Amino acid sequence: MQEKYNVVLSGRHPAADAHQVAQKLASLFKCTPEQAGRLLSQASCVVKKDVTAEVADKYKRAIESTGAQCIIQLSPQEAPLDFDEVPVLSAVSVSPSPSVYVGEVGMQVPSGVAADTIQVLATVSAPASAPVSPPDVTPAPAVHLRSAPASSLPRQEAIQIFVGKSHGYFERKWKEAAQRKHQLSWNWAAFLVGFGWMGYRKMYLYSWIFIGVVVAELIAELVIGVPSSITSSINVGIAIGFGLKGNAWYQQHVNQLVDQILASHAPEQARIELAQQGGTNIGAAVGFVAALLVLLAMIGVIAEG
Repeated sequence: MQEKYNVVLSGRHPAADAHQVAQKLASLFKCTPEQAGRLLSQASCVVKKDVTAEVADKYKRAIESTGAQCIIQLSPQEAPLDFDEVPVLSAVSVSPSPSVYVGEVGMQVPSGVAADTIQVLATVSAPASAPVSPPDVTPAPAVHLRSAPASSLPRQEAIQIFVGKSHGYFERKWKEAAQRKHQLSWNWAAFLVGFGWMGYRKMYLYSWIFIGVVVAELIAELVIGVPSSITSSINVGIAIGFGLKGNAWYQQHVNQLVDQILASHAPEQARIELAQQGGTNIGAAVGFVAALLVLLAMIGVIAEG
């Protein structure tokens, strides 16, 4: 039997502007910004359940494009409980005074995502004097409620564990970038020792790409006769790119791995896995620098021979 997954909305990214996220999420869910804001205020709520991994990934990308946070979790395989028959007060602990809206909100998804509706399985409270009613939605007589797995590790705490002692620095940089149109922030370490810094932060693919570019440039100089001034200019451009985009690339790296770990591990196991896969690796940084020097020396020897 094919595994099914739940798509869980888990608030907004701490570096994103709350108002902008609510506006974008409202457009995506086809609801009001106030309703979207209430969804974002929830610790977690399932917005799509029992879908394939491919479909879940599409929904996740669509939701995260608004600045909200989203987690994909494995759907329980045991016989499902009939939550459709459970009254609101027996399903969740709520005060009887607020009105509760649980229903379906239409979602405008980007190309590649099935154009159906996202079933927002969340509890949204509104003042008793002004109950919230979503546009063009008939409230369901029965409550469709399914919460995220109990005692899940908070995503913000997971990010802190993954990043390590420099979390405060990166959180500040990500917040600054989110407030700018170009969403860029400067990182001196990434600018000065880009590929070494990438290895230090365990983004090994970026380090290998840089080494490949440098080796290709040297071969082009020796074989084709490309002026060294051109290759030097390319290297300076790459260094500037690392300086400008390093924090953003690291944020993508962190979000991707944190979401994967939270979706596939129990809280205590997730803490261990986050600490192992996150943090830094000084050995990798030194290793990448040594690897580049060895490759350059080998090419030089071959060229002289």
